[in-house]
Amino acid sequence: MVQITRIVYDYVLPSDTEKILANTISPISYVITSLIIFWLLNYERRKGMFCSGLLFGFWLLVCLTIIPDVIDYSMDYHQGKKSIYVLREVIRVWLHAIFALGSFVTHCFAESYNFPALSADETPTVPELYRSFPSRITYWWVTPLIIRGYRKPLTEKDCWQLEISERAVNIVHRVQACFEGTASRAKSIAYEKTRNWNRNDTAERKKLENENQDLLKQLPSVEIKNPPARTRAPIIFWRALFRAYKGKLIAGGLMKVIHDVLQFSGPMILKQVLTFLTDPTAPGWLGLFYAALLGATVVCQTLFLQAYFHRQYVVGLRFRSAITALVYRKSLKLSSSAKQGTTVGEIVNLMSIDASRFGELTSYIHVLWSGPFQIVLALVLLYRQMQLAIIPGLLLLLLLIPMNLYLQRIQKKLTTKQMKLKDQRIKMMNEILNGIKVLKLYAWEQAFIRRINDVRERELKCLRQKAFLNAVSSAIWSFAPILVCIATFATYVFSSENNILTAEKAFVSLALFNLLRFPLVVFPSIINSIIEAHVSNKRIQTFLNNEEIDEAAVIKTAIDSEHNIIKIEDGSFQWSNTTNASVILKNINLKVRQGSLVAIVGSVSAGKSSILAALLGEMCKID
Repeated sequence: MVQITRIVYDYVLPSDTEKILANTISPISYVITSLIIFWLLNYERRKGMFCSGLLFGFWLLVCLTIIPDVIDYSMDYHQGKKSIYVLREVIRVWLHAIFALGSFVTHCFAESYNFPALSADETPTVPELYRSFPSRITYWWVTPLIIRGYRKPLTEKDCWQLEISERAVNIVHRVQACFEGTASRAKSIAYEKTRNWNRNDTAERKKLENENQDLLKQLPSVEIKNPPARTRAPIIFWRALFRAYKGKLIAGGLMKVIHDVLQFSGPMILKQVLTFLTDPTAPGWLGLFYAALLGATVVCQTLFLQAYFHRQYVVGLRFRSAITALVYRKSLKLSSSAKQGTTVGEIVNLMSIDASRFGELTSYIHVLWSGPFQIVLALVLLYRQMQLAIIPGLLLLLLLIPMNLYLQRIQKKLTTKQMKLKDQRIKMMNEILNGIKVLKLYAWEQAFIRRINDVRERELKCLRQKAFLNAVSSAIWSFAPILVCIATFATYVFSSENNILTAEKAFVSLALFNLLRFPLVVFPSIINSIIEAHVSNKRIQTFLNNEEIDEAAVIKTAIDSEHNIIKIEDGSFQWSNTTNASVILKNINLKVRQGSLVAIVGSVSAGKSSILAALLGEMCKID
């Protein structure tokens, strides 16, 4: 309304003041912006948002940008410029400031919501989503939990429940749907419908048994047939993870970009502060502005960095939950031939070690591109400060790259070897625990202890070699910034007598060298984590691409006229799908009527258990 009144006053009512185009565009754009804000506010309310971060940032910027106008017009009024135009502008900017400040304050709090009452044994969900935006970006919503933990030891009932989107069942469904794109999503929907139908099938069956036995013909029976062969596309595991949470990862990358830009703006603001201190004619308010800008930059940098880490850690937990659930589900669906090439120790390592590596990698994965970006940007800014004196430091960095690549290649080989030894050790431990009675009976403890220790020593040897290489790599990159700094300053001072190392050049260059330290120190460890995750990705992908039990081996059809609920016609089965595998069951014919009691009798190794496995679809059918 204030802006509309301003337009009417300037262009509708007669006035002697000069009409400036900017005075027209400004209120019109503000009116349009206000309409958009009202629409966005209504839209977010309908979507169930408790507090809008976008509107919070908008009103914060409005409050900051209105301050110069308030100060300018108020000073004009107090200095004697008490014309109608100045008085009108003073009233306008103060009304505008009060309205903007009120809107900003209201967006500092979340809207109240009447949540359903919880029972005594229920705990509330994580309050992050229905807290205000300032509480979310400062993590103030965690304070009650910290205070509770300070007063007494925390128990499971003291912690919040996970949000629905963070629960493992929903995470694994999302990743599972990304394995084969749209086809997998359609398959997941069909699976959900089938699962719901099967869940209700038991109740329906009992109801029909009580009402009428004749209606059992409408229920499915089991029939063994030979379906056409199907080819299964291989799973590309890392691509499925990225497709499932690419939005979260890209958003984290944007936060990292903003943090890096703010990080490098600090030395530039420091340069202006040092220039201000050496200039006696500079106004005092300029120094206050630079100091406030430097403080605001540090605060924003911290907020974006913590938001980045929080988002990446959440994605890492989702990756770990998805991998653990997928490996566990896959282990329950492995075919008999796939089980022969997979050990329990390997499955345990996949669910613990390999899943943890993916979870740990996500927190620093963006350093893979952010590190080179920071190094290049720091060198460019150093070139503006020190000119060609940075060439020796740059050559030193380039010499370290081949050495680091060589160390990475060795670390990758050691990681692969270590994981194989770990699988072997866990497999042996499981075999020992399963046969502990026989082992104790024949006093084989020392012999098996020597075998376990032998594998463990070889595994520890790989770990020691990896630790040594990691220490060498970290030491090289830790000393790199210091060596680059010494080489650059020495070259700058001794290259020319005109090159004077002033306070501005020294402090700004040191600040840039300090920024150069983090990517150089962290980058080798990230490369090492990527190598380990690459090895884990191959192991997980190989396991997930193993052959599964053929779901089409057991076909559900309507019960025939003879009330046969299980039927096998001329069935031949083998445990492996290979050509040289022996046939275990040959030309089997079996019919089981509904409600009948059937006993399978035979000698040892006659195939009694094999028939049951064939009915469950765990054996391979042959023509």
